[in-house]
Amino acid sequence: MNLGKTQFSVQPKVITPTREMLTSFFLCAALVNGQSASVSSSLSSRRTSPQALANRMPTVAAMQASRPSRTSSKVFKNEKGLQKGQFQPNAFTFNKNRLIDTPQRRGRVRVKGARYTSQDWFRNFRTLLLLKSSILRRISTHLIFNILVAAAAATWFHYHPDTFLSLPVTPHSLSGAALSLLLVFRTNSAYDRFWEARKKLGSVVDNCRGLANVAPTALPAHLATEFGRMTVAFPYMLRIHLTGRGQLKVSETSDAPDVMPFFSQKQLQTVDSYFSKPMATLSIMNQILASKEVTEGEDSTTRLEKLPSRQILQENVNQLVAQTGACERIQGCPVPLSYSRHLSRYLTIWSMTLPYVLTPILGWYSIPVIGLICWSLFSIEEIGHMIEEPFAGLPGDQVQTKRVADVIKRDTVNMYDQQLGVDLADPPAVDTLKLRPAHPAVVY
Repeated sequence: MNLGKTQFSVQPKVITPTREMLTSFFLCAALVNGQSASVSSSLSSRRTSPQALANRMPTVAAMQASRPSRTSSKVFKNEKGLQKGQFQPNAFTFNKNRLIDTPQRRGRVRVKGARYTSQDWFRNFRTLLLLKSSILRRISTHLIFNILVAAAAATWFHYHPDTFLSLPVTPHSLSGAALSLLLVFRTNSAYDRFWEARKKLGSVVDNCRGLANVAPTALPAHLATEFGRMTVAFPYMLRIHLTGRGQLKVSETSDAPDVMPFFSQKQLQTVDSYFSKPMATLSIMNQILASKEVTEGEDSTTRLEKLPSRQILQENVNQLVAQTGACERIQGCPVPLSYSRHLSRYLTIWSMTLPYVLTPILGWYSIPVIGLICWSLFSIEEIGHMIEEPFAGLPGDQVQTKRVADVIKRDTVNMYDQQLGVDLADPPAVDTLKLRPAHPAVVY
């Protein structure tokens, strides 16, 4: 170009891409495209030349084509090929300051229960101030009574200090240590029951998964399908039995929509006729394993090959019987009532006499102080009462019986779909098993 009398010629400079430039661009493009695994494998090779990296760089059109559109989630949701319970991967959302999985389809099973994090401190404190705490509501009458006693003691001391009944500090200090030990032992014994119940439910999950994994290959197809339906139904029957709804029919419970598709009419009548619905389900499993149709048409070689697998099925069924008995033991044998009553009386007497110790020292300020002390002690006692009944005493199903049943249902349905290509939610029109109903359920 011409600038006055001086003429300059600008030549385009050809920039040769270096390995560092290509590596950086390839890394950014692959991360945007979701190909982090291929990036790590490409970078791990030291013999890769810059020209080879440039050849493997994705084009802009390919990157735009591979990016998910805004309507991709809707297409995924409405796709008819998806099964019930299948969910969209990598779908997360923020809820209560936590990064948790969010169901994209109906029937998605939450993998985790409610968890507390340090970021929830303000929300938890706010529920206490707004009187929304479930523990605070349960101890409200006891707490209000002790606050009134503290207010009466403060009024007595303010207007008639000469006649006020003042107690020394030493007896309450000594008895407070014994009270603390009683509260700790009571809470620990209750938590042991809660944790034992959770371990038993974990064993139920393991045994049911073992049944769902072995039955499709160890039994004939139609018997394996019936066995799989009973495997799905068992945890729901156990949940109904442990939560005090065993005398209701299955169709009358809240779990009916989840479990009714896996029962035939005759099987449903058989289960409703039992006092213990989980034992009825296990009885049907035993009838399937003992049926002559299991070995019908098989030669001796096939029988010997499938014998270990069928023994595994029988062992898992027997373990489910043991787990059911262990859960019934936790439900039917509470913490001794005399222990709880003695602790409640001890705590009531100690908190009622506390105002006569603190009022001469703190005056009117003893009312809020005693309220805080009683709230902390009563809360610890009430937590022990709540967790000692892990199946029926906790609000919101904290022991996760519903989640356990949903997880077993999801895994069993997926295993049968993969191995046999059948949908367990479609019961046969005609029952292939001859089941005998038990005697009518009797409450003992």
